[in-house]
Amino acid sequence: MWSRKRLDVGWADLACGVWHCLLPPTAEVRELRRPPAFADDVLPCLSVRSGFDLLLSVLDWPPGSEVLVSAVTIPDMVALIEAHGLKPIPIDLTPNDMSPRIDLLRRAITPATRAVLVAHLFGGRVDLAPIAEAAAERGLLLIEDCAQAYRGPGDVGDRRADVSMFSFGPIKTATALGGALLRVRDPQALKSMHARQAAYPTQSRLKYLQRIAKYAGLKLLSAPAPYGCLATACRCLHVD
Repeated sequence: MWSRKRLDVGWADLACGVWHCLLPPTAEVRELRRPPAFADDVLPCLSVRSGFDLLLSVLDWPPGSEVLVSAVTIPDMVALIEAHGLKPIPIDLTPNDMSPRIDLLRRAITPATRAVLVAHLFGGRVDLAPIAEAAAERGLLLIEDCAQAYRGPGDVGDRRADVSMFSFGPIKTATALGGALLRVRDPQALKSMHARQAAYPTQSRLKYLQRIAKYAGLKLLSAPAPYGCLATACRCLHVD
């Protein structure tokens, strides 16, 4: 029996994670391991949500400023916009490709609009060309949320976006069991984000080691034989 979700991580990767929790690499090794496709305009974060919060913090838009948002997106992204005193404006999607309707997006732009946040959903990619054109005409920041749409090495986001956000959480492609990368094209904003994040508390190696152990257990259970035994046991015990 096969589980419906299998973690995109190998046992060698998990063992490597354990090794570096017990014997962390030097600063020089960490710098060498920066993803080669990403240049100096990338910021590693705990998650896309923490990175997005960091971005909104340094932008410091006036309360009531509007952010146009894909009508289908992660609820926490909308909650973060509201937490910063900003107003999310949902833009309905085109059903065939889940892209924001460009006619509705253009109509939604007001003098209070500051940015457009486009979510690439379910592994697909929205064509940003018409959205980027509309954003450029009105001087709006274009942010793309690629948390569900990482395509592997070499994927650094759309060059027309001002900010591209990638997630490497447990259920993501090429997972690192957590973490995110934000590519920020504005050097001043990126510098401010680096400075602000430097004051944040650091995740402990023990906490990450516990995370590895948890997902190693889930990976083991997702193999056909253990998963079949688990499913049979649940049926016998009437446990969902």
